[in-house]
Amino acid sequence: MTVKDYTGGLKFAIMVNSMEVQKWQYESIEAILKEGYANPVLIIMPDKTSLSRPSFWKRLVGYSWQTILFRKYYQHLFKPNVFKRKNINELLEKLPVITCKIRKKKVSEYFSEEDIALIQSYEPDFVLKFGFGILRGDILTCTPMGIWSFHHGDEQKYRGVPPAFWELFNRDFKSGAILQRLTEKLDSGVILRKGQFSTINHSWKANLEQSINLSKNWPADVCREIVCQNTFPDQVEGVSSNAPIYSVPGNTSFVYFLLKQFVNKLRFHFDEMLKVEIWQTGLVKARTADILSGLQYIIEDEDVEWVKSKNNNTYYADGFAVKISERILLLFEDYSYKNRKGHITAVWFSERNNIFSKPVTILSEPWHLSYPFILKHEGEIYCMPECKEHNSIELYKLDTQAMKLVPYRTMIEGIAAVDPTLIFHQNHWYLFFTSGNATNIELHIWHAEKLDDKFEPHVLNPVKSDISNSRPAGSLFYLDGKLYRPAQDASRTYGGRIIINEIKILSEDYFLEMAVSVLEPPALFSGLHNLSFAGDSMYFDCKKTGFSSANFMYQLKRKTGLIK
Repeated sequence: MTVKDYTGGLKFAIMVNSMEVQKWQYESIEAILKEGYANPVLIIMPDKTSLSRPSFWKRLVGYSWQTILFRKYYQHLFKPNVFKRKNINELLEKLPVITCKIRKKKVSEYFSEEDIALIQSYEPDFVLKFGFGILRGDILTCTPMGIWSFHHGDEQKYRGVPPAFWELFNRDFKSGAILQRLTEKLDSGVILRKGQFSTINHSWKANLEQSINLSKNWPADVCREIVCQNTFPDQVEGVSSNAPIYSVPGNTSFVYFLLKQFVNKLRFHFDEMLKVEIWQTGLVKARTADILSGLQYIIEDEDVEWVKSKNNNTYYADGFAVKISERILLLFEDYSYKNRKGHITAVWFSERNNIFSKPVTILSEPWHLSYPFILKHEGEIYCMPECKEHNSIELYKLDTQAMKLVPYRTMIEGIAAVDPTLIFHQNHWYLFFTSGNATNIELHIWHAEKLDDKFEPHVLNPVKSDISNSRPAGSLFYLDGKLYRPAQDASRTYGGRIIINEIKILSEDYFLEMAVSVLEPPALFSGLHNLSFAGDSMYFDCKKTGFSSANFMYQLKRKTGLIK
């Protein structure tokens, strides 16, 4: 790690082709300025007189006619919102602007020594690249932290162009993005941030916008990490990738792609109308050691005591359990497709008689409720259900006599948190959740010394961006002195299975976890996304796909414009 002191903040330069940048690039710069950990000192633009343009006839003869369909589609019909233009003068008023003469060699661009020296005179710590082409030479190392550049694709699978396209063409369930410090080798830079997202297979536009919107704040996140931890990776070599280098699709391939998109779009609307997820919860004899034994733990249907809803217009999901005396209290989301809303329901389970009590609603709010995380602390039972639509994290206390959840305190205001989960670890409280704009992807941590204290965000937030291993999937637990965190794998389907992670480091400044086990859904089920332990029992949920008349009528009205 470098020894330079960055605690006073960073300085950075911005590479653009013009003062009109794409909307997402504008917002990426804006996020850095809002965070306040780095200040811009310079705008770098190409001297376009140094870039010779071939004559009309050379361009006509050399035109890639075999890719004309894609090129014309991209030029005239492909209009993602993130590609709209905004002038960065609004953000960077009176900032110095220099134009640099570029020497081209094949597909690479080189800066002159004079221009490099001029850039260095402004003393930027790094350069954020939103312009120019493939850079080579001394420009890559002219600042202490190099040149930062986005690649909207998983560099281990997809190098080249177009961004977020070939994942759909190849039916890949996951798409990716990286923020890298550039090196001489194409798409093999030093990874500063990396994320994995579920591919939106019916829309290239939506898939690209997702990849961009979920990564555009990464430069701001990295700046915060550098300043707060006063470290930056100083390695010269980047990642190694043998992935194929893709280029724009030929005419035949692009026609095939458009047909595939049309079929996927029809299937998407068909599924919205006729298919819904039907979740149910169940209790099985199992301990934490069983799912971490090194052997794959399998839930057998005949071993499960099921808690099911009455019909396909409702379901039970997100089950949490706590043992009280000789009984187990089970809390879960009780969702109605007719009302498009969930509330929290509870049942008691008698281990002696294997009998469930009658379900009782213990919390209903004007907003949707789910994921009733439950914990025992200092003799009290608390519940922290997901209140994403309320834009806050609320903590309730359970009145076991009246069987009601009573408001206790607001943990965090003004934040749309998904599946909030608490753990008391090494005399500190840690609150895990995924963000509302990236429900299955971005894992965030907040922390406080006491449960009643103000919670503060972790300096590494988001601490993880991975569709297959971020979103909480139930209570954290200890085994043999080690801390484990269940996480959802939604890479193939929402709530497909659970990954058990061992948390190696958890503090106010650091976080590291490693996947150690996988829990698959029972036979004949297509998903499993929550678990909780109470005594010798594991409470979990799993799903099947079915038809709901209430959902059909809702989707029919929505698609015909009768409701918004």
